[in-house]
Amino acid sequence: MSTLKLAIRNLAFRPHLILRMVVMTISALMLLIAVAFAESQVESERLFLLIELALTALLVLIFLCHYGEVIKRIKLRLFFIGLKYDDYCKRFPKYKGTTNVNQYIDKVRFYSRVHVDVWEKKRCDLEMVFRKKISKIESLSGNNRLVDIHVVKKDLPKLITWCDSHMHPDIRVFAVGESFGGQSVWDLGADPHGLVAGATSAGKTNIVKVILNQAIQKDFNVTVLDFKRGGDFAIFGDITISEPEEAREALLFLLAEIRRRMQLFKESGASNIDEYNELVSEKLIRHLLVIDEAAEIFDVRPKDKDEKELYIEIDKTLRTLARMSRAAGVHILMGLIRPDHNILDGQVKNNLTWRTCGYFADPAASRIVIDSDKATELPADIKGRFIIQDGKTEVQCYYLQTPTNDEQLTDNSAT
Repeated sequence: MSTLKLAIRNLAFRPHLILRMVVMTISALMLLIAVAFAESQVESERLFLLIELALTALLVLIFLCHYGEVIKRIKLRLFFIGLKYDDYCKRFPKYKGTTNVNQYIDKVRFYSRVHVDVWEKKRCDLEMVFRKKISKIESLSGNNRLVDIHVVKKDLPKLITWCDSHMHPDIRVFAVGESFGGQSVWDLGADPHGLVAGATSAGKTNIVKVILNQAIQKDFNVTVLDFKRGGDFAIFGDITISEPEEAREALLFLLAEIRRRMQLFKESGASNIDEYNELVSEKLIRHLLVIDEAAEIFDVRPKDKDEKELYIEIDKTLRTLARMSRAAGVHILMGLIRPDHNILDGQVKNNLTWRTCGYFADPAASRIVIDSDKATELPADIKGRFIIQDGKTEVQCYYLQTPTNDEQLTDNSAT
């Protein structure tokens, strides 16, 4: 008797064994009926044919159930039972179905009284049962008992070449790349200033180029501070400043322009550039200030006394710009190769609300930028793969192809 109970219990917790036994039994019956049909008389031919068709339909139904939702529900329930994944009423999550989100993601929904934070802690176990990577776990807004698990069915491509069709129609929004949830953007309306960080060869400069390319096409005034004196941004024309004295004058000019705009807003009754442009015919133009490798500005330790005073003045002017420029339509984008608390302090970081981080082997660098170790989990061999904004969203950024010399000469002459 105990042996029978043990056998039933083992079968109950292993539905795939029950399925295998049923399939084998039906297959044997179909074989016997086929043999009997071959030896039968004509008058019993119809009966054997009906039985054969019925068993065939049953076999097809079993396979459909195996690869469909019924067996999936059983497997998931046994998974939750094994982990003791129940709520305060000893109820296990109920599988509510799978829907296709896009070419990369399937959304699996559960009804559960287990908080979404507990689901997040079980992410590794869930990835084992789904046999796929999970990009996001979230509860439905308005009903926290519905939990959606975003399962990755196809990985992001390793290269997405930029084309103008990717450009967002809103002047305040820059398209950056593709994530599992769709296109990833930098919205200046929500986050006026940004930060791009990543190890050497991670693709940091390319993201800046993609954004610069869009800003120029959207008629922004663009200025790049590049004290490394490199030629990374030469394809966009004469927009790069490499001398500290020129940079100070450019920043002071922007600061004076911001104060002028604030006075215009006060006189017209507007609170920001968007409201002002709706009230007047002569529109104000947005400005994008890019600082490539900001450590060259913020780190004054290796500089002599006179140079240090100049860089300190530039530092103070930048901080003032970051605080005052939100409403005036002046936006700052900083790039960093090696973030450090001495360079990216709390005041600067709080103003750079849109942040994207490439691969770092050091978790401390990742935490400084996005407040998590997620950047250390990125594939080091894929250029342009970044974590954006919330410290969780993985993005393959667009790649802007550098034009040939002939194309560059043509563009410059046309300008």
